[in-house]
Amino acid sequence: MKIKNKKLAIIAAAILAVFLILFIIFHARSPVLIVTDLAFIPLYGAQRIRSETLRSSLILFRPVKTVIVADDAGNDIIRIAISDTSSRPYCVIFPLRFAPSARLYREQNPGIPVVLLGSRYSEDTVLSAVGGDASDYFIFTTDIDAEFYRAGMIAAALDRDKDGKIFVFVESHIQTQAREAFLRAINSHEKPLETFFFTSYSRVPDYPDLSCVILAGTGAEYMERDSGVPVIFFTWIDPALLPRDIVVVINDSPWVQAVQAVRMVSGRVSNGLIKSEFKFINGKNIDRRTLRKMQKQG
Repeated sequence: MKIKNKKLAIIAAAILAVFLILFIIFHARSPVLIVTDLAFIPLYGAQRIRSETLRSSLILFRPVKTVIVADDAGNDIIRIAISDTSSRPYCVIFPLRFAPSARLYREQNPGIPVVLLGSRYSEDTVLSAVGGDASDYFIFTTDIDAEFYRAGMIAAALDRDKDGKIFVFVESHIQTQAREAFLRAINSHEKPLETFFFTSYSRVPDYPDLSCVILAGTGAEYMERDSGVPVIFFTWIDPALLPRDIVVVINDSPWVQAVQAVRMVSGRVSNGLIKSEFKFINGKNIDRRTLRKMQKQG
């Protein structure tokens, strides 16, 4: 019995030593930093950020940290906040709204990779915002084709033989690309659904037989109707804050895209497309068969 207990103790000590070594190595590695502002935290959800940074940290096996700055912080203050978090990060991820701060940080820290997440804007738009040379940055934008194709497949699943109409509200700068991808998905079904595209809520007619509504950067006024029509919402907002009509949230936030971005930085890929996260919510508001079909398509 003593020999058996001794062996178990040795095994437990070895496992503990391995975990301790991994813990030390993990925290010794340079962190990935994601810049955001105070106003965004309550909208996105503080707990949500913590869970997503933890998940990304475990996948990348290096710390992922959020640098939170005041809403009115100047570019130099943001640079100092980043440096206070880590003097030598693996890379720093800036959403597009921080483009001037990214440029200043890049100028003063030329050896540290600076990532610009352009969301659903083109690489040219990102470069114009930062006012720099493409070779100075890692520029990643959201894969619009993949997003809207999957949204179209889910919208078709939601219709489920209702012969309803689909409203798609989309920002004008991606209207053509989004329309083509969405219609490819819709038209891949035996019975294509009638789809209407809008760039403004003010021009929307009153249709009683809607089967699905897509909100992608515009048309948020539609949610004031509380119509009971399922909505696919392209948003960063915490799903817990959204109304019950929202059934799918498509999220391209920096925390969701961090792992993909860092892997491309590691591979020295200077620009590319990044996928969004599709999250199914309010599943009780739709039947199980449709929910399963949506999840399969998404």
